[in-house]
Amino acid sequence: MSYEFYKVLHLLCIFALVCTLGGLAVLALVGDPKGTHRKVRKTLMIVHGVALFLIFVAGFGLMARKGIGIGASSDGSWPGWIFGKLGIWLAFGALAAFMKPKAPVARNALWIVPLLGGLGAYLAVVHPGG
Repeated sequence: MSYEFYKVLHLLCIFALVCTLGGLAVLALVGDPKGTHRKVRKTLMIVHGVALFLIFVAGFGLMARKGIGIGASSDGSWPGWIFGKLGIWLAFGALAAFMKPKAPVARNALWIVPLLGGLGAYLAVVHPGG
């Protein structure tokens, strides 16, 4: 598949991931004492998982199309910014688990998610460290 395909898929799934985290944060902030939002939460968690998986696949597809991979550099390792992107991906994955009613993370997610997203964009555009 083409570089453009992977790029669009990567961005589409990032948008979906951010939307699900926003929805989970709102559900956590509103609370659910009667359990009426379980189906909505379950749907958001499914979309979150699918988006995370496809971000991962598309990201490695982009790396392959750009010739980034094990053995591509002189010392046989990935550039440092790739590890930063993987760390952000892990943080986005873990963040959903902490979006429970009354959790302080839910309130903080409203600034954590955009900051992590901005850091990921910076790493993708600037490629610091190689």
